[in-house]
Amino acid sequence: MDGYDISAIGWPHDHPKRLEAVKFLQEKNPNSEKNSPEGLVGLERRFLMFNGAVGKEQLKWLDGILQEATEMRQKVVICCHLPLDPGASSREALLWNYDEVMDLIHQYNCVKVCLAGHDHKGGHSIDSHGIHHRVLEAALECPPGTDAFGYVDVYNDRLSLNGTDRMESTEMCFYP
Repeated sequence: MDGYDISAIGWPHDHPKRLEAVKFLQEKNPNSEKNSPEGLVGLERRFLMFNGAVGKEQLKWLDGILQEATEMRQKVVICCHLPLDPGASSREALLWNYDEVMDLIHQYNCVKVCLAGHDHKGGHSIDSHGIHHRVLEAALECPPGTDAFGYVDVYNDRLSLNGTDRMESTEMCFYP
């Protein structure tokens, strides 16, 4: 998923998706520096310019994909640069409308894992519906002589992330 679908960065200055994001940030973040979480409390700390949101059209697309996957009895892994679960990430790194995306995802039983980046320290949580949220550690933050990379083995009942150095290995078992 494109977590920067609605974003103040990455779009031309006068693009409608950028303008929507700028308006949204003006409503949600009172700071003149929109990358500052100062004064924002709890989950409000996600309303920063270096984050973004999934737009309505993409949500409709995701709903269709999850309906189809359910009908075909498939398991789904969702990838989005911005994390979707506060338990796996700092508040400052979350997708602006993570709650709306997760409300949609939770309508289906096919989603097993959500992979993300953006929060460079990494993280892992299992949400109230048994979905694993794994935020991958960033190689960008590695001191000289260290690494953060891995590979994923895919099984019928789990994903196994085999990490190297700063990337923590993680078993993500699916529950019926």
